[in-house]
Amino acid sequence: MTPFGRWLSASPLRPIARRFRDDLPGSFDRDNRRLVVQSIVVGAAVWAPVFLLRLLVHETFALVVAWLSDRPVLLLALPLLVGAGIVALIVARGRPAMIAYRDEHDHIHELIDVEGDGIERAIALYYASEPSFERALLGKEGVEVRWELPTVSLAARKFAATWATLGSGGSGGLEASVALMGESIAAAMFKPRPLRRAGAKRRWLSGPLAWWSSVETDHLQTAQLSGIAAAVATLTGAPFTSAFFAAEVMYRRRPLVEKLIYSLIATLVAYFLSSIVHVGHQALFAVDSLYLPASNWGYYGLVLLIALIVALISAVFIRLRRAADNAFHRRLPAPWPRHLIGAGLTALVAAGVVALTFGRGLIDHSGALQLVLGPGDWAIERAMAGELTLGLALVALVGKMAATATTIGSGGSAGLLIPSLYLGAMVATVVAAMTPYQPMTLIIPAMTASLVSIVNVPIAAILLPVELFSGHYLPAALLAVVVCSLLTQKTAIYRSQRQGFDNRQIAPGVAVRRVMVPAHWDRRTLVDLDLRRRFNVTVIGVLELAGEDGRAQVRLDPAISLPLSIGDTIVVLGADDDLDRLDRHIQTRVRETEANAPPGG
Repeated sequence: MTPFGRWLSASPLRPIARRFRDDLPGSFDRDNRRLVVQSIVVGAAVWAPVFLLRLLVHETFALVVAWLSDRPVLLLALPLLVGAGIVALIVARGRPAMIAYRDEHDHIHELIDVEGDGIERAIALYYASEPSFERALLGKEGVEVRWELPTVSLAARKFAATWATLGSGGSGGLEASVALMGESIAAAMFKPRPLRRAGAKRRWLSGPLAWWSSVETDHLQTAQLSGIAAAVATLTGAPFTSAFFAAEVMYRRRPLVEKLIYSLIATLVAYFLSSIVHVGHQALFAVDSLYLPASNWGYYGLVLLIALIVALISAVFIRLRRAADNAFHRRLPAPWPRHLIGAGLTALVAAGVVALTFGRGLIDHSGALQLVLGPGDWAIERAMAGELTLGLALVALVGKMAATATTIGSGGSAGLLIPSLYLGAMVATVVAAMTPYQPMTLIIPAMTASLVSIVNVPIAAILLPVELFSGHYLPAALLAVVVCSLLTQKTAIYRSQRQGFDNRQIAPGVAVRRVMVPAHWDRRTLVDLDLRRRFNVTVIGVLELAGEDGRAQVRLDPAISLPLSIGDTIVVLGADDDLDRLDRHIQTRVRETEANAPPGG
């Protein structure tokens, strides 16, 4: 027992402490108390580097814009090339780790940890510690899988790479980078650190360290989610939105409510710390005048139109982003040429925007640069203030999409949250220029629409306008969310987001797949089907819709004499090609059965 424990046992306060403990809700046990403390500590620890990064990026970008303002347009490539060179140096010299993710076909791919969109990496790292069949086969399972990958060093390298990318004018947002930083910092703090050769003076630390640390995946993921939420809250100034954003990004339509409370604790800590440092806390966007939306059919009709346009343009942007990523990484696998060419293309896009805007006297040189370079919050604020014309918004929309795709696709360290909001803001600005409505009243629901269409976080998208602007925008936000969710529910810009579990690849070219028992298999046994000989696949489990006791039952290594029933699901292991052949066979037989069925039967 520790000295504190011995003192408490002999203390007259013991009965009071015991009664207080007994009065606590039964669900608030030792693990819950530890998670609350950890969420508070994680929120504070994540806030500091994220707050510093935000200041550095904005100050550095402001200096770059000021330096470029009175110089030839060709020189705008110089800071971009310098930033890309720094990122390439970090990648080439920093011994980056490879993070695995699954694409839409459930094939395993790898990502360089410090490059590109940090949320993709954070998602993959979040699930690294979950038990899985493939990790069990490799003998690696549990939280140690996450700790084999970098934590503090990854956060530091991501900090430097993001500052270099966005500070030099690279196009993208801060939220993805800080999300990865938050995940890495939280994972590092959660990692058990046993005392080595602890003498009597240090042995008392073993108790607190054992209390703080845990080897459970669920507790590690709670800390990771708290770190991501705190990082996003530091940027947005919207703690409730940030907590839902973190949960929705990780689980995509399956947020775990029990983890949200700890994310909320971390976001509130980060929010209050930002409020203390900045009197009158700075939100994501600064607006001088808040215009409230109209409540007539004409206004909601325009919101519906904007949501439809945003959904279509978002699909184009997602394809552009994926095409750029594939082109850069397949044709330029080496970091130096990939980053430098990406910076050069971003500079080329920016030069085109400057020529089309500043060259025609539509905006000053500094404003022209900020239309397409940097995070993009400046242009969004100008749009909400009604200072962007229809022509400027169109040029900014196309230019920002291209610049962000080249920056992130080439490996620049930036994110997609602000660019997605930017897309919606520019679409609404174009529509507002042709209507009597204030641009802000259309931009706010348009940003909700783009957040749903691109990032797939509908709950966070609803909460963002309410927290940052006014609850009067809730009906318009709900309309935008419903429309865009229906049109874009099958799209995902984050390739590592949690996929369905009907098909899981366990090794390159080998997978486990769930197959529903069709009608022509009803009452037939595994011997009758002879799937191993016919399709070279092995049945490793059966999920019976109704077992012997009338309830659903899972059978592992089922008997070959087990009769199958319609509604059951078999789990088969095999090569991708063999599994595809089995699927095609089943689908063909089902179509033949339906074609031969009597009319009305």
